[in-house]
Amino acid sequence: MILRLLPLFALLMALVPNLGLAQVKSKTELKSSSAVRVLKEIGKKYRNTNLVKIETNKKVTSELMGKTTEYKGTIYLSKGKFRWENDTPEQSLLMFDGKTIWNVQYPPKDLGGPVQVARAKLDKNTKSQILISTLIGKEPIDKNFEVLSEKTEQAVVVIELKPLSSDLRVKQLTLELEPTSKWILKISYKDDVDNLTVIEMKKTEFIKKENKSLFKYEIPKDAQVTNL
Repeated sequence: MILRLLPLFALLMALVPNLGLAQVKSKTELKSSSAVRVLKEIGKKYRNTNLVKIETNKKVTSELMGKTTEYKGTIYLSKGKFRWENDTPEQSLLMFDGKTIWNVQYPPKDLGGPVQVARAKLDKNTKSQILISTLIGKEPIDKNFEVLSEKTEQAVVVIELKPLSSDLRVKQLTLELEPTSKWILKISYKDDVDNLTVIEMKKTEFIKKENKSLFKYEIPKDAQVTNL
C-alpha cells in the first residue's frame, strides 16, 4: 500500500525538504528557466514556513475501471514532515514523522473493526523515488525532468514535466502555480499504470507557529500493524 502511495508521498515531501535548487546549464535552459525560477521561489516559501495547512480535494481516476473517487482532507507540512488527513469517502491518515511513513486506514463507523496501520522506514531506495525532491532538489532540474511546456493562463503558471527515469513512478506531471502569492494550486499526474490523480489545493494557510504534535503517531490498541 505504501509503495502505491509513493508518488503521492513524493509530491508532498518535495514541498518541505531543506534542499536548494541548482542552476540549470543545459540547452533546455532557455525553455525552462522561468519554470525553474518559479519552482525555486515557491519551494523556498513552503520550506521556510513553520507550518503550512492546506485543504485538499483529491480525485483519482482508475484507468482500468474508468471510475473516479474523490477524497477531501487536510495536509500539514512542517520542517520536512507532513500529515495528510482524509475525511471522505473514508477516514485515513498518511504521515511522515521524519523517519517513518505511516499509512492508517480507519474502519467504517457503521461496521467497526480494527484500525489498519502500515509503516515503513524511509531508506535510500525509497528516497530515490521521491518525485518532487528531485524536482526541487540540489540537482539540476533537467537531470530528472524534461520541461515539455510552460504557459500562463489568467496569472496561473502551468508547467508540464516528463520524468527522465521510470524510477519516479510517474509518467506525466502538471503543476499549476500562482507565482505572485507563491502558492501551489493544483498537482496532476499519471502513475505507471495510467491512473490519473488530481490534487486541488482549495485553501492554503502559512502559519507562524509550529505544532510538533501533529507529526507524532501512536499506534492504537488492537490495531493491525504491517511493517514494510
